[in-house]
Amino acid sequence: MRVKDDTKISTIFEATVELTSEVGLNKLTMSSIAEKAQLASGTLYIYFDSKEKLLNELYKHLLVRGTLSLLPSVQHLPLKKQFWVIWSNVLKFRVSNSSEVVFMHQFRYSSYVSEETNELDEQFLSYLKTMLNKGKEELIVKNIDNRLMISLLYGYANTFSRQLVKDKIELTDSLMEQSFRVCWDAIKS
Repeated sequence: MRVKDDTKISTIFEATVELTSEVGLNKLTMSSIAEKAQLASGTLYIYFDSKEKLLNELYKHLLVRGTLSLLPSVQHLPLKKQFWVIWSNVLKFRVSNSSEVVFMHQFRYSSYVSEETNELDEQFLSYLKTMLNKGKEELIVKNIDNRLMISLLYGYANTFSRQLVKDKIELTDSLMEQSFRVCWDAIKS
């Protein structure tokens, strides 16, 4: 069996992200990805045996890089500090990786999502729900439905980061702190 080259995997992922921005997820083909990555189609199939497998692996890679890898390092922090670290890292990721975020949005609501990928997504949501429940118990977070608060936080992070990218505004520490204050004020008791 051939050893898979991490550089080729990165090249395939980059080509997939670029093409998603150009043509959309549904018009992606394995042959167009191979062409964009400057690989033979057969080589692409050595790494990913289907478009669905490739898309799921790319999404999981980005999810881990964007948020999941961060969670173990914040668990010991006070609740508000956890929110701050997650908030600032999510914003930095979204602004610095806007093409990847476009891919993630298109993929997340597509028919290509596997059960395994759904479970990975649920890990992050479960962590947020646990944080919110702890905040409610400590009377520092409003006692309202977690779905409402997660939608508020997610929607604001999404819209704010997209606006920064669209208007070519640098994400400064001051903007991060101000945006966090807006969110924190919205959910705190």
